[in-house]
Amino acid sequence: MAQTGNFKSPARMGTLGGSAEVSSSGAVSGGKPRETGLKGVDFERRGFLHKVVGGVGAIVAASTLYPVVKYIIPPVKEIKMVNEIKAGPASEVPDGSGKIYQFNEDKVIVVNKGGTLTAVSAVCTHLGCLVHWENAANELACPCHGAKYKQTGEIISGPQPKPLKIYKAKIDGDTIVITKA
Repeated sequence: MAQTGNFKSPARMGTLGGSAEVSSSGAVSGGKPRETGLKGVDFERRGFLHKVVGGVGAIVAASTLYPVVKYIIPPVKEIKMVNEIKAGPASEVPDGSGKIYQFNEDKVIVVNKGGTLTAVSAVCTHLGCLVHWENAANELACPCHGAKYKQTGEIISGPQPKPLKIYKAKIDGDTIVITKA
């Protein structure tokens, strides 16, 4: 038999066994008549526990979903667009080496070969990997798929569709200055 109401309801008390009395007044087991409580409010234990468990479940769900949503939708970063930056001291790029700097939304590699500075985009035009300077081969190389570029960003070999974007680099005092070409 399916339970359709309060287990100790007066209507069902007679069906539970011969020892229970059926009360026609609607009194609950505490002796307090049902009609004297708050009007329109049902203070049954099951309903209260359903509301408490539902509230706790909602809090747990919200506290779990919030970080997931913040991870999936990252914050918007605003980058101030400039035409020129002072990248750092010239000693950071000794002869025969290269160093990557952030320039607006791009990464730029500055290469020092024999005291001459060149600057090109450090992002490979094939799949966006960062290139590095190989001094022995005198070329920029992409480690992802073997793309090779000249120091000036021109294509030597590989799957890349376009050459690297060119920037200007110079030394002003003891500081490397990168500008748009």
